[in-house]
Order: sequence, then C-alpha cells, then structure tokens
Amino acid sequence: MSSGNAPPADGTGRRTAPPGLRLHLLGGFRAEREGGAPVAGRWPRPSARRLVELLAVSPGRTRHREEIIEMCWPETAGTPAALGSLRVALHAARRALEPELPPRAPSAYLVSEGALLRLPTETVWIDADHAESLAEQALHATDHPPPAGHGGTTTAEPTPHTEGPAARPPQAGTTAAQAPHGRSTTERAPHGGHTTDRAPHGGHTTHQAPHGGHTTHQAAHTKSRADQAPHPKSRAPRTPHAGSTAELARALEAFRGELLPEHRYTPWVQARRERLDALRDSVRLALAEACLADGQTERAAAVARAVLADSAAEERAHRVLIGAWLRQGMRRRALAQYHQCRRALDAEWGVLPGPETEALHRAALGTDTPPVRHHPAPVRPTPPPAVLRSLSEAPFVGRRAELERLLNPARPALSVVGGEAGIGKTRLAAEAARRAAANGAAVLWGAGHDEGPQAPYGMFVEALEGWLAGRSTTDRARIAAEYPELAALLPSLGQVGPGPGRVGGPEYERERIFSAVSGLLTIAADPGTVGGAGALVVLDDVHAADLASLRLLARLARRTPSPSAPRLRFLATYRPEDLPETDPRRALLDTLVRQGTAHRLRLRRLGRGECLTLAAEVMPAAPDTQAALHRVWELSLGHPLFALELAKAPAQPPAAHEDLTAPEGIRLLVNARLSRLSPAARRVIEVVAVASGGVATLAEVEELAQVTQVEEPAGAGAPAPLTAPARVVDGIEAALAAAVLEERSVPADGVAVPGLGFRHPLIRLVCREGLSRARRRQLHAAYAESLLRRRPGAVDAVAAHLAGADDPRAADHLHRAARRAAAVGADDSADHYYGELTARLDAVAVEAARIRLDHAAVLRRMARHEDAVRVLREALTDLHRHGTPAEQAAAAARLAESLAKTGAPQEGLRLLDTHRPPQDAPPRIHADHHLARGLLCFVTGDYEGSLTAARQAEKMAAGAGGEPAPQGADGAPEASLLARALAQQSTSLALTGRLPQARTAADAALPHAEAHGDPRLLAAVLSILREHARRSGRLHEAVATGRRALDLADRCGDPEAAAFERANLAEVHLLLGEFTEAATLATEAVDEAQAHAGWCLPYALTALARVQLRGGPRRPGLPGTRELLTRAAHCLTRRPDRQAEYEVRTAQAELALRDVRPDRALALLSEVSGTGVPVLAAWAHLTAGEPVRAAEVAAAEAARAAGAGEAVTECEARTAQAAALALLGRTEEAAGCATRVRELAETLPYPTVLRRVAYAKP
Repeated sequence: MSSGNAPPADGTGRRTAPPGLRLHLLGGFRAEREGGAPVAGRWPRPSARRLVELLAVSPGRTRHREEIIEMCWPETAGTPAALGSLRVALHAARRALEPELPPRAPSAYLVSEGALLRLPTETVWIDADHAESLAEQALHATDHPPPAGHGGTTTAEPTPHTEGPAARPPQAGTTAAQAPHGRSTTERAPHGGHTTDRAPHGGHTTHQAPHGGHTTHQAAHTKSRADQAPHPKSRAPRTPHAGSTAELARALEAFRGELLPEHRYTPWVQARRERLDALRDSVRLALAEACLADGQTERAAAVARAVLADSAAEERAHRVLIGAWLRQGMRRRALAQYHQCRRALDAEWGVLPGPETEALHRAALGTDTPPVRHHPAPVRPTPPPAVLRSLSEAPFVGRRAELERLLNPARPALSVVGGEAGIGKTRLAAEAARRAAANGAAVLWGAGHDEGPQAPYGMFVEALEGWLAGRSTTDRARIAAEYPELAALLPSLGQVGPGPGRVGGPEYERERIFSAVSGLLTIAADPGTVGGAGALVVLDDVHAADLASLRLLARLARRTPSPSAPRLRFLATYRPEDLPETDPRRALLDTLVRQGTAHRLRLRRLGRGECLTLAAEVMPAAPDTQAALHRVWELSLGHPLFALELAKAPAQPPAAHEDLTAPEGIRLLVNARLSRLSPAARRVIEVVAVASGGVATLAEVEELAQVTQVEEPAGAGAPAPLTAPARVVDGIEAALAAAVLEERSVPADGVAVPGLGFRHPLIRLVCREGLSRARRRQLHAAYAESLLRRRPGAVDAVAAHLAGADDPRAADHLHRAARRAAAVGADDSADHYYGELTARLDAVAVEAARIRLDHAAVLRRMARHEDAVRVLREALTDLHRHGTPAEQAAAAARLAESLAKTGAPQEGLRLLDTHRPPQDAPPRIHADHHLARGLLCFVTGDYEGSLTAARQAEKMAAGAGGEPAPQGADGAPEASLLARALAQQSTSLALTGRLPQARTAADAALPHAEAHGDPRLLAAVLSILREHARRSGRLHEAVATGRRALDLADRCGDPEAAAFERANLAEVHLLLGEFTEAATLATEAVDEAQAHAGWCLPYALTALARVQLRGGPRRPGLPGTRELLTRAAHCLTRRPDRQAEYEVRTAQAELALRDVRPDRALALLSEVSGTGVPVLAAWAHLTAGEPVRAAEVAAAEAARAAGAGEAVTECEARTAQAAALALLGRTEEAAGCATRVRELAETLPYPTVLRRVAYAKP
C-alpha cells in the first residue's frame, strides 16, 4: 500500500529522510526529535497524545482504527462522532510530532495503512522496546529464555540516528520473518504464551508460530508455583557466556522506571506493563545468578536482596543468597536464609522449597541425606465415619438452600454453621458429608464434647484417628515416618523413637504440628487415592473445643486455596450462645469470616411447610393429622428438635396454649434440666413463666420473688424464698447457664431495661404447667399490684394479670387495653382483648352493645367480615332492648356494610329500610346510613343509586339542611365522612362514564382523607386516584399512586385491601409492558386473597389471568388462565359483585377471542357494561368476519373515550378501528387511526398498544 506512507520530498522532488523520533514511555511519556522542529511540551489535545501512547504500547506498534475507537472513545463507538474524534486526534498528533508537515502531506511517524495505524520502526524509536530488546538479548545469551508472550515488538528496534533496521536470529518466545511487502512483519506468541494465526487488517500476514521448535520455559516465576506439582522444578544453574554479566547489567539499566505511570490504571497499558515487569524480574534474577557464577558474591547478594524486597517468595533469589553465604563460608547465615525461604513460600503459596534449594540446605547442613518425599504413595479410600451413618438415618427436611451453599465449590475453604441447640446444625453437616462421601471424597469427623476438659487438638485428633483407623499398617507406618511430629498426638501412628529434641520454643513446635497436620490432610485429599474427590473435615460443636484446635483450623483455612483447588474443605458447627464474643475462639472465627477466609451460615428455624413435613415424617397416623401438624407448628415455631418431640407425642384435643400438656419427651428433657437447678433459680423461672409474654424486667423478678415467698420446711426440695437481691442474681445466673432463660431488653415506660425471657415458648409451657392454679393466681395478683404501683401505663400487662388473678377490676382494664390496641392498629391484640372481655360483660358496669360495636370495628379492619356480622347482630339485639332508635340505626348501618362484604347486599338493603335514622338523629348517623346504602347499591350495580346516596352523605357530613355538621377536634367538618362520600361519588361517576367529574370528586376527597389520617381511608382514596390516572393514560403516575396505596394497605394490615391494590397495580404494569413485575404482583395478590377467600379474590384471580393472557411469566404450580377465570366466576355465585363480574366477564371474553370464539365473547360481553366492553366487542365482530360492524363500534367508543379523556380506551378503540378499516380496504382512514394511536401512545407512554397497532397492519 503506497498512499500516505512515503517520507516527504524536498523542493526538487527528491525524498528527504525525516528526523528520528524518540518516544520515552518508562518513567513518564516524553517525545523528542533528532533535529527539525521540536515537539511541543504540551499537546494541543489530550486525545492526540493518548493516541500516540496507545500505538507505542500496542503489539507491533499497530492498531486497527476500530480498536482505537473502542479503547479511547467507547461511549461513542460505532457512531460517526467516534470517527470524527479519531480524525481530530490523528491530525493533532501529526501536527504535534511534525509541526512543519504541509497540509494533506503524509506523516513519517503516524502511518495509515488502510484501516490500520502504526508507528514505523524506521523512524520511531521507543525506550520500552529498546529495553525489552536488550533484556531478551541478554537473557538469550545467558540461556535464560524471557517470559513468553508480550505486547510489544520483539525484533531489535534500531536507533534512528545510529543504526538502520537490523535483523537478528529468532529469540525464545519470538520468530521474526520478512514479509514480501518490503516491510518487517513480526511473528510472535500472543499474551499468555498461546499460539494463534491472525491475518491483520491491511493485507499483512502475521504467523504466530511455535518458538522455532524450542520449548518455552517460564523464567522460574514463583507466581506459577500454585499451578505446579508439589515441588516446583528449577533448572540447574547455567554458566553464562562471556560478557553476559555486562549485557544483563546494561539491560537492567534500560528499565528506568514504570511504564506510563500516568496510565497506571488504564486497561490497554496493563498487558505491556506486566510483560516489562516480568522481563525486568527475569533480568535481575539472571544477573544475580550470573554474578554469583562469576564470583561477584556481594553484587549477587545485593541484586538478590533487591528482588526479595519486591517479592519475598522468589525462590531463585533465596537460592542466590544461600549460595553467596555458602561461598563465603557463612553456613549459619545460609541456614537462616533457607528457613526464611521456607517460611516465605509456605506463607504465600503453601508449598515447600524445590530440590535445588533443598540441595543447598543439605550442603549448609554438611550432609548428603536425600530429601524426604513429601507425599507418600497413594492409599485406599476410607469408609465414612460411623457417626455419619447413624446421623444420616434421621429425616433431612428443608435446608436445601443451606446445603447447596455448603456444597458450592466457589465458597471459601471453611464454612462455619451457627445456631441454637437442636436447630439442626449436626444434621446439616452430616448431610453435606454424606453427599461428599457419595462423590468419592474422604470424610473426617471430629467433635467437641462438653464433658470435662478438652485435650489439645482434640477435635483434629478424633477426626484424624477415625481416618487412620481405615488405613493399613503399612500406610500408617509410612505416614508416621513422613510426619513424626504427629506421633505424640495420634496413637495410631505409635511413638517413633525418642524423638529429636526441641530446636525452638512452643511457637516453633506449634508450627511443626500445624504443617504436619496440613500435610496429612493433603494426603487424605490427594487425587492419587482411589476415588480422589478430595476430603471434607467436619468439626462439630467447636464451641466445646480447645483454643489450640481453633487456631489450627484457622491456619488450615488460610492455607487452603479456594476455589482454584477445592480438594480440601472444612465444615465447623457451633452454638453462638456458648461462644460469647469475648471468647478468643469466637474472635478467631469472626476474623476468618471478616477476611473472607471462612463463610458463615446462620441456621434459622424451619419454615411452616418444612416444619410440618419434618413432623409428618415421624408422626403416627391420626384421624385429624392436619390439625395435629398445625399444633406442632404453633408450639415448636419451627424448632426441629421440639417439632420431632411434639410429632412423636400422642395427639391432644384442641385447647388454648395455657391448657395444653407438654409432650412427655419435652417435659422430661426440660424437667431434667430444671432438676439440676437451685431453688433460687427455680423461683426465678416461676416468676418469668407467669410474666406477661414470658418476659420480665430484672426489677420485677426481684420484687416478685420476695413478695411471693412461701415459708416451706427445710429439705422439702421446694424453691427457697429469695429475700435478697444476691439470691436473685444467683438464680438468674443459674437459669441462664442452663439455657432455660436468656437475657433480653424489655421496654418499660419507653426505655429499654434489662430483663429475662425464655429461650423457647415450649420451655415456658412446661414451666407454667408445673405451677398450681393457686400459685399462678398469687403470682398474677402480685404482678398486677406491682405494675399498678410502678407502671400504671402498662395497660396490656395490667389487664392480663388482673384477668389471670380473677380480679373484678379486670373488665375495665381489658376494655382500655382493647381500645388502646385498636387505636394503634394492633387489631389482633384488640380482638383478643374484646373476646376475653365479652365473656365478662355480665359482671362489669360497661355497656355491652358499645363494646361489641368497637369489637366489630376491629374485626372489619382485619377483613373478618363474617365474625363482624355475628358481633354486630349481637350488638343490634342488645340495642333493641336497651338502645335508642338512633343507636339502632347506627348499628344497622355498620351491619349493612359488613353484609355487603359477605355477599348479602339485599339483606343489607332490607336492614337499612327497617332502621332508618330518626329526623333528630345526629348528622353523622344520617351520613353513615347513606354511605352504607351507597355501598350496597354499588355492589348490586346500581351506580346511580350509589351516586345519589353518596351525595346525600356529603350533605349530611357538611351540615346541609340547617343541621349542625359533625365536628372534628379542630372544628372542621368531619373529614372521614366527607372523604368517604366524595370517594364513593368518584367511583360511581367513573363507572357511569363521567370521568372528568369523577376525577374532580376524587381530588376533593384526597385532602379530607389526609386530614383525617386514617391510612385505610387514605389508601381507598389513592386507589380511586390510581384508577383515574390509569384510564387517563398517565400510567407512570398510576404506578406511583398505586404503590403509595399498596404501602398504606400493607401497613394497615388489611389483607383484602392489599390484595386488591396488588391486582390493580399488576394491570397497570401490564399496560406498560412490564410483564415480570405484573406477574409478581398478580401472583402475590392471588396468594394473599386465597388465604382469606374474601371479596377481593375474583379481582386477584382475574388480574393473574390477564397477565397470563398477555404472555407474562407463569410461576410453576399455578393454575392456567382458564382455571383461574373459572374460579373467579365461581366466586361471583357466592358473593355477587357487579364490578367484579365486569372484570371476570371481560377477561373471559379475551380468552374466548384468543380461542377464536367470537360468539362466546359477544355473549359474555352482553352480560356487563363498561368502558372496555365496546373495544372487546369490536374485536369480536372483526374476528367473526363483520369488519363494518367492528369499525362502527370501535369508532363510537373512540369518540366517547376521547371526549371523556380516557386515553387508554381511546388508543385501544382506535387500534381496533384501524384493523377493521384496513380489512375493508380503507387504507388511508386506517393509517390515520394508526397514526393517532402512535402519537397518543408515545405521548402517554403506552408501549403495549404500539405492538397491537402494528399487528393491525393498517
């Protein structure tokens, strides 16, 4: 190629040789010219300098233009802007290097060859290439091949002002050949030593050949040691050629600094920098060895020390120093250097010195004893430990995710499994060991024991002894000879002689033992054994192990590589409560986890399904198995050990927890633990067992232990009375040590104070069971008096203890506790208090009907509408006997609303007709009456009637007609009634097609809902606003509003409202084309609605069906679309709801259209009315071959939707219209409809309709 590459000509037309360009990359970028205009110190453009730097470090000084763009302008790669940036940079670089270059004249330094850019070797000299060339020549002369593969040129770079192009014989790692184009084409091994064939751009052919038939030998780089055999192989020292020391010194001097330090973190410099660093290290090592061979021991030692300053584990440098000391007769210095080498290799790579170093070591010792072989011959595999076989017989349920994490080869070498006693740590470890053994791995099992002191390295001794028990006598003798340090620890090895005397202190001996155990475990995991799948060392209950065992485990975990060589694994289990944070053993484990050397896995209790499965494995056959399993779950709370004991126990009749009898096995276990406690500890446990919630403050424990003291005869074995704080402390310490109680923080008057609680509620059940009724009443009474005196604001605790003491004051406190719980949204607690209070109504001076009305309000918030109906009927009956007509009307309104939720709207309407508020009733009662009637009309599909009732409610709430309106605390009209009335109007207006008025009403309702502060009411208003935003096409606003409504519903604890919001939000995400999010929300809505089978179930089922209809993802195990809609339709037969019927029928019509059954779709649509019906009818007519009718229906609906501001419906209607017009051949009209759809859909945005209009093909 000739264009643009020739040197410039003078005025006579003759070509003049350009001045040489010298580029300095080492120590920082600098450019110089030999004569001619100087190179500017500051480049006009940084991109120009970066281009020159990139080419200077590129292979062959050449890069393709596209590569340059990807490296320098990745954000604009592939665009015209990137090409422009390259052109500007190239022009600026040429001008910076050659200021005298005429316009459009070719550059002598930056040469273009088609799509390639390069720096020619004839005119450009680079210091990095020069240093590399000198290093390769020096290493080749000393018969030390350089590292294979690099990013720069490998032929000698001529200095422009001193010598021309020179060719030299191929070097190790390179093969040079002359290309037929008159230029030098370099053939080299690419990065990493691989050999490839590449045809570069521009027509040149570069052949990557093997190194001239030579075998490339990596220059003894210690970084490759991890991938080598146990003994890294090194060649015997070479005798350098004459003058090689000088050549190596000259080559080392050429490395004057770091390559382009200003680009220290730039990716395209990294490969070349690593190559130069490797060459420099090889030159330094070769120079040290050459100096040592020449007798220059001091110089050799200085160079070797410089190498070790950068890489302490460089074995060749250590050998040079050892040899230097030996040549000077300094054997002790040589021995010290050997041990330093051994420690460095062990610390960094976990390997031992190679044969050459060992030979030097023997020379320093003055003995010719051959080196000990580090790995004995392969041995046969060992059967799994007996403990593993017995543990594996127990059922293994759940913990699949935890097991996979333990078996993951990418995890660290050590896994630490923690959890409370009986949680399943040992069973999980046994399952992991069983899997490993099934895959051919050797399993070593050791455990800590709570009984008595632990022997040094006891867990490892047990594990190794079990493994050695399966070895032959020959194998054990070979191992004993290999590791004599272990003979005193492992009886299976026997005592090998008296043993050598100590050459160091305890630290040295510990290091020898650690190294020997590491070597023995390496043998167990050696792939040379039969099966050869590594080894797994299981250490169970390390909280009971000695500190030496934990230190050994930490050392082994740090030295075991992972995941590159996952042949040796460790698995440890412990109980956190028995290993406090101040314990040095806990500190060791925490440090390993923090450093990433260990992986911690905390076992939690089983989930409900897993717990029931585990219990079913051992539970005997019973007529009511499900109820029994549910009892197991309630009492065990997922604790595996307790679940097994409960499942094995005989079935009991249903009863409250306080009346249950603990299973015999658990009672024996707990009583055995209690029997070992002192009377003081048992008295403390009694006090805590009766405490509210099973938790008591330390002050309460001390006071109650003294107040409830009972004088008992000495020696009776009963708990002794605690009369002093010291006795209480003794009892607390004993109960904590026995793992019956645990320390907790107890909130008292807004402050967390120290307290006590049971480790598990089942233990509390056993302890309460041991108390007589009289003793319980005494403790409850004492608790109540103490709380009334010390913490009278603790209403819940006072009510519970007064009830437990059968105190007449209990009813009043129960009512206060119920109202307080209801006020803060604790509906479950409020329901409990109201239920207990109802049984005491005949004995209290409170009005029964009012209490039942309050109870019903709590039940309605909990979506327990059937229970609410029952309680409201009882309240209405009471009011018929003792209440006024106004109070009866108020109760009837609440009952009517609950009947609407239970599918009995007609009964609710009759009830309202019977109990109309009298004229003199407060406006609130009138407003409640109209709101209830509006809700019933809405459910029955009478939207006009619902609108009329809601407007009447608004008038009553605002004080219309001259009647005083109900006032809030601030004197403003009752916000809740106004918000409810306006929200009901908005919904009715929207369903009657008056969307603008509906939006106005909803906007007016929002400030009232926010002012009232009830999250349930605010969620309902936001739900209406979300629906308006959806129909108006403001889909992202609908998502934001829907998320806010969903958060409020979740916070309220109303599962049906939350399921309803999730279903609606799923449909909005469906419109946006976000199918995964829609599927997740719809699935969650179905799961939540099915748990209660309430009014929201058909909405949730229909939403999930629509997701499946539109192609959304489907969770395995879920029913199909047809079954979902069938179930939704069945819900309508049990609980009529016109709005839900509309959702179900339209979804069924969509399914019928997908099945190409237009008649079925039209029949379904004839049963309902609403905004989406005409659109589906248009598609049904189109599918039935009636395009004219389809176009008419779609056009009418599009016009209506456009007038009402329903953008989503307009888009869908015009899409159907476009499809019908296209089928009729009216292409221009169809195109106009499609254009309107696209414009509107892109503005909203509404992505899914764009696909539909494309399908219509107008």
